[in-house]
Amino acid sequence: MAKRARKKPIIGFIGLGLMGQAFSKNLIEDGHRVIGTDPERKAAAKLKKIGGEPFATPREVAEEADYVFISVPNSKISIQASKGKDGFLAFAKGKAPALICDTTTADPEDTRRLAAMCKKKGVDYIDGCISGHSENVENRVGLLVAGGPERAYNKIAPIFKKLLDDQLYCGLSGQGATMKVMINYLTCLQRCAIAETLRLGLRSGVKGDILFDALRRSAADSRQLRNRGERMYKNRFTKPVSTVAVLHKDIKLGLMLAQRNGSIAPLGDASLPFYEEALASGYGELDSAVVYKVYEDREKKKKHR
Repeated sequence: MAKRARKKPIIGFIGLGLMGQAFSKNLIEDGHRVIGTDPERKAAAKLKKIGGEPFATPREVAEEADYVFISVPNSKISIQASKGKDGFLAFAKGKAPALICDTTTADPEDTRRLAAMCKKKGVDYIDGCISGHSENVENRVGLLVAGGPERAYNKIAPIFKKLLDDQLYCGLSGQGATMKVMINYLTCLQRCAIAETLRLGLRSGVKGDILFDALRRSAADSRQLRNRGERMYKNRFTKPVSTVAVLHKDIKLGLMLAQRNGSIAPLGDASLPFYEEALASGYGELDSAVVYKVYEDREKKKKHR
C-alpha cells in the first residue's frame, strides 16, 4: 500500500552524528515526526531524548519515512547503507520513500552511482550537501548545494528553506557533491594560508591581537580568518567545530578530483602535508585550526637542526 500524503512529511535519518542530530532537533521543533538509525547506540539514545524515534535499520527508516536524509562520514558508507536486506533500497513494495537526500560530503562519482541505484528503484535522489558545520545547522545557518532532478529538488527545497538560510540548485546529479568538494577544498587551503600569515607576523614581532585585528579590518578579511584565526594564535584547539581529520578527507577529495579531470593543484599539493603531519602528531580529533600547530612544530624542528 502506498504511503499517504500528509501535511508534514515524516523525515528519516540514516546517520545520527553531529549534523544528523542538529537537523533532527530543528525538524522536530518544526512539527515533523523524525525517525532515524545509527550503529552507535548513544546516537540513537540522543535522538530519542530530543523527541525522535530510533529505528534498527536503514530499511525500516526508508519504509516508514516520506523523505530520507543520509548523513554519514563518507560516500562509501552511503552506498553500503543502501545494500543488503537491511539497506535503505531494500524497502518492500509500496513502501518506498518519496525522496532520498544525501547530505554526506561525497566523491561525486559515488553520488552519481547512488543516484542511478535509486533511479532503478524508482526513488528520487538528491545530493544535498551542506556548507556549514553542525553548530551552524543548529542555528539554521548554512548553504545547501544540491544536485539531481530539479523536480526532486523542488520537493525538498521548502523544508530546507526553514532549516538553512541559503540554498542553491547546481544541476544534475553529482553537481551538488562537486560544489561541496570545491568549497571545502578552498577552506583547506585558506587554513594553511591563515596559519602561515599569523606565524610570519608573530615571528616578525607583531602582537597577536593587533595582527588579528588588522587582518580582520583589511582586504585580507574572510570568514575563515574570523572563525579560525583567533583559535590559531591563542592555541584553542579543543571543542572542535570541524576536526582536522575531516579536513584531511576534504583536501584529499579535492586533489582526487584534480587528478581525475587533469587540473593542476600546486597549492593543494603543498597544503596536504600539513594535514597529514597533523594526523601523524595525534591532532586528528582537534579543531582544524590545529594546522597552525604544525607550523609551530616545523619551526621547532628547524631550530634544533
